[in-house]
Formats: sequence, structure tokens, C-alpha cells
Amino acid sequence: MATETSKDGAQAEAMKILSQAGIEGVRVVSDTGKPVNSLNPEDILFERIKPKGDEKVFIQNIDDAPVCYTLEDFYATDGRTTINRLFRAYLDKHNLTATEAMHSAREMKRLLDDGTLLFSAVAKVATFQAAKLEDTNANERRDTLFAYVDQINHLAQKTLQRPMPRIRDVGLNEGVAELKASAAPEELDYLIRSALATELVENRSFVGKLGQAVDWAVIAEDPATIAALDIYISDILHNSDVLRDMLGHQRDLASALITMICFANGEPVGEEPEELTIEHPAYTNIQLNRLIGAGKLPESKMVLVDRVRRQLEGLAPLSKGDREEEREVFHGLLEKLIPDVNIVGGPDMAEAVTARQSTIINKGGQKGMKEAAASVLPTLADPGRKAGYLLSLLESKLGAEVLGAEIDNHLDALLVGSPSVNHLVREKLPPNKKMAKITSIFNQIDKSALPDNRKEQLMTRIDELLATYIVDGKILDKIDKSDRPLHVRAFMLVSMVQPEMLPKGKASNLAREIIVNHLKRPNFEADLVSQIPDPKDQANTLRKFHEQLHRCGFFG
Repeated sequence: MATETSKDGAQAEAMKILSQAGIEGVRVVSDTGKPVNSLNPEDILFERIKPKGDEKVFIQNIDDAPVCYTLEDFYATDGRTTINRLFRAYLDKHNLTATEAMHSAREMKRLLDDGTLLFSAVAKVATFQAAKLEDTNANERRDTLFAYVDQINHLAQKTLQRPMPRIRDVGLNEGVAELKASAAPEELDYLIRSALATELVENRSFVGKLGQAVDWAVIAEDPATIAALDIYISDILHNSDVLRDMLGHQRDLASALITMICFANGEPVGEEPEELTIEHPAYTNIQLNRLIGAGKLPESKMVLVDRVRRQLEGLAPLSKGDREEEREVFHGLLEKLIPDVNIVGGPDMAEAVTARQSTIINKGGQKGMKEAAASVLPTLADPGRKAGYLLSLLESKLGAEVLGAEIDNHLDALLVGSPSVNHLVREKLPPNKKMAKITSIFNQIDKSALPDNRKEQLMTRIDELLATYIVDGKILDKIDKSDRPLHVRAFMLVSMVQPEMLPKGKASNLAREIIVNHLKRPNFEADLVSQIPDPKDQANTLRKFHEQLHRCGFFG
């Protein structure tokens, strides 16, 4: 996307862009601030489309491919992601998604007629897959993949022979209801995707496809329908033009990646109207954002996160300034990527963060990666963020093959080397927040890829730190003060042994002992609510207290 101050200059620039490889068409529009799919005819000042067939389309390079053990693997996330990357130029040229192509008999015929393209793709994937499998070679694997392609084509052709509802005529939910009434359970998911493909393949604009798919996702009533729409939306998000339109103007790459992370997290990326109508220029973006935030589009979220990861691993600068500005914007990006013990994108993102840091400090090789990991830690400051980064990095290929010993040393320095909770968490936080933060590290270690004996060592150390903090700070004495109403003290004590507050062990047992002593008191329940005047409030208090006790494991 380019910007010019005059119509003539914009038209000249557009023609230069049109001459580039991979560009199918150009458009000069007035700077109205509207999304591409909301432009009026008077907003378009110039438009030129390159005649089809001007450029030969090639298969894109990939560095790996998952093994397809069944036909369903082609339609699954990893398989489609590989197809979307391999056939990116082809799909963009024909304004198609991978899922549309695999479910449309017409599009499958078009692809099969271009035998060279398909042969090149299959040969490339067969080489990667054969390296991962025993008792086979690339030629045998190629034959297997072509057999799968024949099955994909057969299914698309077979669907033409059966009556299928047209969603444009009967409506989305009504069309799905017709399929559910007539289809076998094992073929329903495929037929829903096929019915959607019939409509979407007629829309030769990725932005238009996205708008239609999002509109359907908003009204979809059946989980299988939403899952199918998530597949199409995630495929559409592989198209760069859609992402550019979604993100709008961004100051630099870092800003674009932060916006993409916000989108993936379902966080509003701009001001939203009190009442959203379809006429709003950002209607599709806002609805897409809300659907992702509601957890309805997990595959679409994954595509956005993976796009961030790949950009982070790349060489394009994050900012338009000097090295210091690059460092600063990277730190801002880390605030979004590693907000706490959970890192957005998991181990692969932790590896990408390390790779980008090695670029920033301008040191390569294994030594550079080790220095990069070490220099990321001070920028994270918070112990939970540090532990989350290290534990995720450990599960990455880089961590497992190169940085294992360094990660162990960093974990020792962070946890074993800290003499107290206050030394570990230097922020001025109330005790409950400090304990919850330390416990989140404990729980993350428990879920990590560390060996069991190493987990035990670190988790025991954390439990000791927490127990010492509780005793030295007289925290339980302050909670269980006799001048407080018993029900207030009881709920505060039970909150101390919630799984997110303290892990099972020495620290939580200190609070549990006090709670058990209270429970053993004669007429405890009557005493618990004695200072609550309303009988209904008394009953609610007892019910909630028993629920909390049950959650904390007091009833087995």
C-alpha cells in the first residue's frame, strides 16, 4: 500500500506496483479512512487489473510438512496450513482458500489440469514426510499422497450427485438443519464445509469472503457450523491483503504485530460504537474480534498468533528508527507476548522471541542464542514472566537442543538463588497477590517439560519460600484476629488454600491447620453465621463456605 498527495502521482505509482511480480491489480482511492470492502464507487479514482495468465504461478518454499496419516489430515489445521503456504501464489491468483479448493469439484478440476503445480507440491511434501517415516521413500510417499488427492477429488465430485441446500436461498441455519436431517453423522462436517464452499467460491474477493463468513459465524447456531466457519476464516486470514485491511495503517511492524496480538486475544483494537450496525465501516473487524474473544474461532486465533511468530523470526525491522528504538519497541511487544507465566504462542513463540533478540544484539550462532536468552530476562522484570519464558523456551527445539543447561542455570538463579518471596517479587504488592504470583510459577513448573526430579526440587523450594513468607510476615495471625467476625475470618482463611493462592504443601498446610481447628469447634456453623442477621444471608453464607471447602479439597 502506497500513499500519494496527487491523483497523477498515485496513478503513476499504481502502474509501477502493477508491473511487479505477484501483483494482480491496483486501485487508487481517496483517503476516506473506510475499509476496502466499504468503498463507494466515487471513492475509487483509478483501477487497473492485470490480465490473467500474465504470470506463471509457482509453488512456495516451505521448511517442513506434517505427515498425513489419513484423508482427514488434509482438512485438519496442520494440513491446511501447509497447503495454504505451498499454494499461496496460486490461491491468491484465483482468490481461493485451501478449503474451498478441496471442496469444490470445479476448483479441484482446475488444479488437477495444472498438473505441474500439483506434482511439484506433492513431490516437495513427500520428501519431508518420507524423512519422518520408516520403511518408505519419497517416491512411495508421493504415490500415497496422490492417492489422497484422488480421494479429495472423488469426494468433491460425489457431492455434486446429491441434493445440497443453497445457503443463499434457504439461510445458514436452515441449510445446516437440512443436512443434519439427510446426512449420515460421519459425513456431516464435510457436507457443511461443502455447502459453505459452494457460496464462498463465488465470491472472488478475500475481503468479501471474510465479511460473509463472519456474518454467518455471528448467526450460526450449531457448534459444527461455527467450527466449519472457523476453518474458512482461518484460511482467509492467510491472505496478506485481508490482514492489511484488518490492521489498517500501522506506524511500523511492531505496532502491526501488537495489533495482531490484541486481535488474537479478542481485545478491542479501536473505539467501538455503543450499538454496532452492519453499516459501521469496521463491522466485520469488530465482529471477528468479538468472536475470537468469545473463544469461538480457535483456529483463526492460531493463524494470527503464528503470523506474529513468523514475522518475529524474520529479518524485517520492527521499527523505522535506530537500534535503540528497535530495542524499545521489542520490549513493548514482549509486554503483549509474555504478560505473565503464559506466553502467547507457547514454545515456538519463545524461540521466535530469542531469535529476534539475537538479531537485536547482533550475535548469531549457538553462542548468540545463549546470550540472547540471557538478555531477554532482565527486560521481563517480573518473575512470573521470566519463569514462563524459560519454561516455554525449554519445550522448543532451540531449548531442547541448545539451551537446556542455560535454562537450568537461569531457573536456579531465579528461584533457588532467591532468599525470600520479597526478594523474588520486588513489586509493592499485597501479600495475597505476591503469593498468587509465586504459586502461578509453581503450577507452571508442575506442567512443564522439566524432568520429575527437577520439578520436585524447584517446587519444594517455592513451597519453602511461601511457608517462610507466611510465618515471618505473621500473615495468618493477621487474618485470624479475634476482633473480626468469624465468617470474615473463615472466608479469608479458605481463600489462602485456593489452588491459585497456595500450592499443596507446607505453606497451605499452615492455613489448613487453622481451618481444621475452627471446623472442630462445637457449633461451628452456628458461630460462623451468628453475626449475620438475615436468615437467608446466613443460608447463602453457609452454602458458599461449603462450596469453597469442597473446592479446596476438604471433603476428599
